[in-house]
Amino acid sequence: MYEQLAQKIIVTHYSPDFDGIPAIWLLKKFHPDFKSAKIAFVPAGDSTYNNESVDSNPDILHVDVGMGKFDHHHTDSHTCAAKLIHEWLVKEGYISQDDEAVTRLVEVITQIDHGWDNYKWCEPADDRYEFLFHNVLLGWKILYPKQDEKYIEWTINALEAIYKLLQLKVIAEREIREGKKFKTRWGEGVAVYTHNDLILDLAIKNGYAVVLRKDPDRGNVRVNGSNTKNVDLTGAYELVREKDPEATWFLHSSKVLLRNGSSRNPVMKPTKLTIDEMVEILEKA
Repeated sequence: MYEQLAQKIIVTHYSPDFDGIPAIWLLKKFHPDFKSAKIAFVPAGDSTYNNESVDSNPDILHVDVGMGKFDHHHTDSHTCAAKLIHEWLVKEGYISQDDEAVTRLVEVITQIDHGWDNYKWCEPADDRYEFLFHNVLLGWKILYPKQDEKYIEWTINALEAIYKLLQLKVIAEREIREGKKFKTRWGEGVAVYTHNDLILDLAIKNGYAVVLRKDPDRGNVRVNGSNTKNVDLTGAYELVREKDPEATWFLHSSKVLLRNGSSRNPVMKPTKLTIDEMVEILEKA
């Protein structure tokens, strides 16, 4: 028999990494019994909380340590602590199988934990990888040593932001598939009536020459063009100013960003042009 604890405990190793911390985040975010769980630290390896047998008490979960059911260091499988926790939470019904965003988040964490960024991802020595969050975590450990609770707090905040972006990305992918397709002289365009700003960059990354977003509430319009397809929105800029001179229009010096409304300039006046009228302008530009 185990002694039932007043407060549940999540155990990981000292200097927690970008596997143990996401496992903690998953438990705290999706399992109501562990939302307020205490975090405890033990040495890496087969160490356990109070030297108790691992997984002997359901109120104490060891992640990425202890060689128990949520520690992958005794297996050669393509898994990690976060993935093991995710699979368990799905099985227990705390995470929906349809939550594609969290599934994709966990898969990237698993790839990082297996070092794919060092040998499978493109140009692994490029400086841009130092901006990825697991490397930022390493930088924090150098700047602020032995602040394990802080590492968890900072990383959990970042994971919340990443999860939100992936949720919006999943939605954006569907919105782009369902969006209004049109032809321009640079290639295919897509227009979407949505609040979701992620469709702009995502559509360009997926090969569209031009993408148009119209906000259903504010009415403002944002247009992105592809540099790789040599898009120049100058003609469209001139046409929209002619069609709706009262609206506020801005053409970026790159000539691939046409803006009517921005969070950086909340006083910009939205256009009266409909999404179909904007598409017609882009087709002619």
